[in-house]
Amino acid sequence: MGDEPVLELRYRDTSPLRTAAGREFYYEENGTSGPHLTIVNNFFLTAPMWRTFTGGLAERNRILTYDLRNQGASTSDPGETAWQDHVDDLTSLLDGLGVESTYLVGTSISALICRDFALAHPERVTGLVLVGPVCTPSGGRRRRAITRSWANTMENGGTEALWDHLYSMVLGEPAMKTLGTAGYLGLREAFTSLHSVDIVAPNLRSSLEASDDPALLAELACPTLLMVGEEDFLWCPSTVAETERLIRDVTTVWLPAIGHLPYMEDTDAFQEAVQAFIDEVETAEAESRDPEPGDLGQGDPLPRLRRLLGEVLGERAVLDEGCEDLTLSELGLESWGYVALLASIEREFGVEWDVDVPMSSLRTLSSIGAHLGQRCGVRA
Repeated sequence: MGDEPVLELRYRDTSPLRTAAGREFYYEENGTSGPHLTIVNNFFLTAPMWRTFTGGLAERNRILTYDLRNQGASTSDPGETAWQDHVDDLTSLLDGLGVESTYLVGTSISALICRDFALAHPERVTGLVLVGPVCTPSGGRRRRAITRSWANTMENGGTEALWDHLYSMVLGEPAMKTLGTAGYLGLREAFTSLHSVDIVAPNLRSSLEASDDPALLAELACPTLLMVGEEDFLWCPSTVAETERLIRDVTTVWLPAIGHLPYMEDTDAFQEAVQAFIDEVETAEAESRDPEPGDLGQGDPLPRLRRLLGEVLGERAVLDEGCEDLTLSELGLESWGYVALLASIEREFGVEWDVDVPMSSLRTLSSIGAHLGQRCGVRA
């Protein structure tokens, strides 16, 4: 956290997304290239604030932020709100913007929205980032008690009372020291001006409907980043260890001297961890698309066959355009060279030659490629 944090609160003059149900959602898109990243607000953030926390990420990614229902510049609907509404709203937003798949970032309570969306639509979530999430493997009694206390504080004492309740609970000691009294008062002014009891309380109450079953963590199929501050009131080494046991593909980042709000308390560390996670997932996906030795793949095998022949021929290799249709003997391959070439093809493509393979199938690189295609579905 810098010495003079500047929290972006200004809304842009843009058209909202209108869903089929007639609800309007304010959203922002930042960044022009790279992987798609959708950040889901918790109940105490608004979309413009993320410009403060994602400037570096926007240089390499396309970032979508939006206000939830009953929040900021999105449609306000005081009264009862169902938890599933928030999950369905995310689906409607992505559908309306034509986003087929995305990384999802959830913080605190919104990690539950992201978890439930990832479980309902696993094919649309490239990776899941859980930042100070409330979905712990502990069963949720404490989470629900804390949520009820926040709602009760707000309903009985207003947004100023809720701010006092939250401030020392969610921030780590170093962040409170850096902010000082001026930071406390300034953030309180922003908090109380952005939130009202009749809008925030229904959202808080709706989260009590969300499941806290730890088994749901084990059902997550996508790569997951768990980012936790060492001073987070919900997390300790044992709960992190249990989460790592439950989620099959998880990377954990512990942030020292950080509380419940890593993106605010150490914006640089937050962005670096998210970017490193995205890079790791993107690299793994790229490698899975590129055929490795022993992987037949679905591409044209001829370039790989030319390479293998060149390795066998060594300095004698003259493999010009059209060489695929010349006989191997015309290309200079001698009898013992056939043995080396066929053995290297077995290793490269993960196949085993049949003793009954026709001689004609081994005459040219093109005929070998066609034979591989017939046996294993490779396009020659």
